[in-house]
Amino acid sequence: MLKSKRLTSKRGITLPKDLCEYVGLSGGEAVDITAQSDGSVIIRKHTPVCRFCGDRSSAQTYHGIDICPSCADKLRNEVIK
Repeated sequence: MLKSKRLTSKRGITLPKDLCEYVGLSGGEAVDITAQSDGSVIIRKHTPVCRFCGDRSSAQTYHGIDICPSCADKLRNEVIK
């Protein structure tokens, strides 16, 4: 599915509803935006990445912060001290 959109004066863009439905995105859902060296931009559903160690395999979002179980345990131990 190909769509053309213009950026707003502040460089914003609204994704068309039918495109979002096609790829399974809902309003308010987080996305990851990646710029490629060829000038293209990729928008994907957000994949949690641990804020502390960068782990992508087991990170989960908790109160808006992506964290893996290992770093969550370390953080819990620091807070309990």
